[in-house]
Order: sequence, then structure tokens, then C-alpha cells
Amino acid sequence: MPLKPVNRGTLARDVRTQLSRAIVAGDLPAGAPLSEPALAEKLGVSRAPIREALIELELRGMVEFDERGRTRVPTLTREDLRDILEVRLAIDPLAARLAAERRDADCLSAIDRNVAATASSTTLAELSPLDTEFHGLIVRASGNRRLLACWNVLEHQIELWITQMQRQREAVSPDTHEKTVVSHGEILEAIRSGEGPLAETLARRHLAGWAETMPFLR
Repeated sequence: MPLKPVNRGTLARDVRTQLSRAIVAGDLPAGAPLSEPALAEKLGVSRAPIREALIELELRGMVEFDERGRTRVPTLTREDLRDILEVRLAIDPLAARLAAERRDADCLSAIDRNVAATASSTTLAELSPLDTEFHGLIVRASGNRRLLACWNVLEHQIELWITQMQRQREAVSPDTHEKTVVSHGEILEAIRSGEGPLAETLARRHLAGWAETMPFLR
């Protein structure tokens, strides 16, 4: 996903979006330095929105600053991935149960569209953001603003986590794709039916299934 000049209306947000997508896509790989002058030249902006975007991404765990203020893409360690999984195990099942209790029609429609798009996806670049979006939509469907605030902090790290796990296999296998679609569909139907405990159980099982396929998380 090559970087390109951005519109000047919302510079920092556009810069942040492009950088986060490039990091998740692997165009800016783990350990890559992020030079403010080089990024400013490539994106066609001044250094100020670059700096602002990098600070925001640092808060979200997408970049890191060293003691001299230099910026780079972080390398997610085994401990990082385990930490993220443990937080997701707290957020996702609760969100699924609350979403089932609330059953907001607009939210359900959005989740339904996501599941359909996931079923049609064929590449990692397509699947990874859809997977993250699915879980984000459920958190939004929960109606719990503080739960959503927790998700917003982790959202980009979660997408990076999903991508890094998938890259352990180098590609999205048909088996992985099918399991994702089936699992997401089951969670959606439990939410749509108002079966809170079942939705909670399925969401927890879905995450546990990911962990079981990754030896470095066990």
C-alpha cells in the first residue's frame, strides 16, 4: 500500500491513517525507522502533521520513540501478543453479550455486511481489516462507551496482531478463511437472536481458537 500525497484539510488524521495502514500491510515493516523529513517529503506535507500523527500512533502502540526521540515501527514480541490476547479475552466476550442484549438494528446490519464481505475476501490484505472491523462493530454494538474507548486504544494493535499471526502461515489458507467466516457468522446469529451467554461463549471460543493455532502464544 504505497504512500501518496494527502489532502490538506485534515492532515494529521490522513497521515495517521496512511501510516497505520502501511504498517499493518507490512509496507513499513517491524523495526523500520520513521524519519519525519522523509515522510514529510513523501506525503507532501510539513513535518508538523507528521509529528502529530506519530505521537498519536505511539499512544496507540503502532510506533515507538527511543530515548533520542527517533521513531520506528515496533516489533511485537511474544509477550506483546499474549498481552493483547488477554485484553481481547476481556473485551470481546463482554461486548458480544452486551450486543446481544441490546440488538441494535443498525449495528446488526453493519455486522451482517461485514460477514458477507469477509466471506468474499480472498487475500490477507482484505481479510485482516475486515476481521478487525467485525470485532470493532460488536464493541460498538454493545453500547458501552468505556468499552469502546478501550477498544479504540487497541484497535490498530489488534489489526497488526491479526496480520502478524496470519503471516506465520505466509498466506490466508482456505481453512483459515472458512473458519473465520463460520465463527463470525455464529457470533452474529447469537447476537441477532439475543442469546447473550451464547454470544459471549462463542466470542471467547473464537479467540481461543486463534491462540491454539499459534504455538508461540501457548
